[in-house]
Amino acid sequence: MSEFPKLTLRHLPRFRVPLDHPVLDGGVIEMPAGDFIQVANAETARFVAHLEFRGGVPAARGNHYHHVKTEVLTVVRGRLRARYADLDTGARLELVLVAGDQVRVSPRCAHSYSALEDSAAIEWATHDFDPADAVAFSFE
Repeated sequence: MSEFPKLTLRHLPRFRVPLDHPVLDGGVIEMPAGDFIQVANAETARFVAHLEFRGGVPAARGNHYHHVKTEVLTVVRGRLRARYADLDTGARLELVLVAGDQVRVSPRCAHSYSALEDSAAIEWATHDFDPADAVAFSFE
């Protein structure tokens, strides 16, 4: 997103078995036993978490930014309201993320996620979890 350089959003491509070629850059591989969602390959993940979001709950996850860590969030199911703020330019962005969306959030980009329905996501990060690197941010 050229107008918001601290954020990269992509919708993971879908593939069906048998595969014509190996999936090397993330994707959803449809298999008879269920989908295989590749969220990272050839990158170092220092922190990985599975996040559940309950629809109808007004609380949001996030509401912070990081000085050092880059986070990648992949929506596995459901829909999330995502809000972002670039601390250096003041630019703001609001999106609805759906299953298969993957967003990479760079340092100094505040982020917040609210469930529009029951949802789940996988988050991985370039650095270990460090409470000192999570700085509170209010979107209100």
